[in-house]
Amino acid sequence: MLRPTAETEATVSGHDWSIDSIVHALPSSDLRQQALRDIHLAPVGQLEQVIARWQAVAARWVQVEQPRIEEARAQYDATGGLPAEHEETAESADRFDAWRLQMQQLRQQQRGAA
Repeated sequence: MLRPTAETEATVSGHDWSIDSIVHALPSSDLRQQALRDIHLAPVGQLEQVIARWQAVAARWVQVEQPRIEEARAQYDATGGLPAEHEETAESADRFDAWRLQMQQLRQQQRGAA
């Protein structure tokens, strides 16, 4: 049985988490497809852990990331600019480029393993 944690105990729209609500809470189609793949292909003995991991990702998005983005969007709409912590810097651009390269390498590894 899934054991909720403080982070994953939250509900989406007042309903208990389900695989459907977990997947629909994710912010991109790529993440939704990856979650469905991971859940669908998980060995039965690991299914609970896989679902719990994706539930935590969805909960973090709903509780933390989405509100931050909405706040930044509202400030941009009101002022025409983003909060300072969202402005691109040379360091943030370098980190993003490194992250993008890492994600491309992981996708290539996953394709090779499939």
